[in-house]
Amino acid sequence: MLSLLVITLGIAHFAEIPLMSRIHWSVSDFLIGVIAAISMFAVFGQLGSLREEAGNRLGQSLASCRWFDLAILAVVVGIVEELLFRGLIEQSLQSLGPWTALLITNVVFGVLHAVSPLYAVVAGVLGAILSGLAWGIGDFNLLRPIVAHSLYDFIGFMIIAGDYKRSAEST
Repeated sequence: MLSLLVITLGIAHFAEIPLMSRIHWSVSDFLIGVIAAISMFAVFGQLGSLREEAGNRLGQSLASCRWFDLAILAVVVGIVEELLFRGLIEQSLQSLGPWTALLITNVVFGVLHAVSPLYAVVAGVLGAILSGLAWGIGDFNLLRPIVAHSLYDFIGFMIIAGDYKRSAEST
């Protein structure tokens, strides 16, 4: 993840896309991210087949982590992926039009998260929601999707780790 962050920041520097200045701290934007994460999880976190697929792929690794390891992982993933997708890629594609940039960015996001075709579609939809959070509420702010992505992943990681531990104990 660190190498992806360095590459993202390097490309943004050469492309003159000021990623770090696109993150603005405010309590209201932080809370919007929290509410969005909970809402996204309430809708998409209940899809049993997705939970099972994620558990099969990540369960053993996540179950070996402590809760604060999962929190750090979720925050790092949220920051790096949002800087890359909403910050760098979507910003770079704006010359194609905002809807085209959103579509291309989130198709790529979905494909790169594909554990299965359904997982790719759900990831693409979640990516579009994260794009909407960055663009749609007042000024462009990467804080909202970073918070939403990080919290969504943390909740998911905790559930997957717990499911894996329970299934391992029962066997």
